[in-house]
Amino acid sequence: MKNFLIGVVSPFILIPFVTIAYFALGFADTRSDVPPPAWETAIMKPAVRAAVKRSAANMSAPGAATEDSIIAGGKLYVRGCMGCHGEPGKPYAEDHANFPPIPQLPHVGTQYSEPEIYWIIKHGVRMTAMSAYGYAYKEDQLWSLAAFIRRIDKLTPEEIQTIQPQKH
Repeated sequence: MKNFLIGVVSPFILIPFVTIAYFALGFADTRSDVPPPAWETAIMKPAVRAAVKRSAANMSAPGAATEDSIIAGGKLYVRGCMGCHGEPGKPYAEDHANFPPIPQLPHVGTQYSEPEIYWIIKHGVRMTAMSAYGYAYKEDQLWSLAAFIRRIDKLTPEEIQTIQPQKH
């Protein structure tokens, strides 16, 4: 009976210990110039998605996005986000400089809801290139950005033109 109990309990102690030791002793590859192993991607992508969903679960936009708020968000995007996330109306440029790669939003859109996008912009995502910008924008600007980004891959050429800086 004693051997049976040791056999049942051991994995619950040994597996976490070995996992912690693997990371603590530096065996995990942290280079950003090589793709991550499939197991890491399989764990981290759903983990980030679930964490954002949980964190934004009780949030809702202060009202339906208006054309004016979406345009305002688009102008903020052009000034602050476009350099990393891509320019609406321009060809796709794959990001090889960061891990995880920065989503080129005009081409791939987003799987996140407006409250989730708001939360990501405000708080950022640790261990990625997405910094927290809650300090830089007012609440209504964060929501305008979220509304714009939610629709970014479906913009018409006229909408893209509306958000471009005016040339003097």
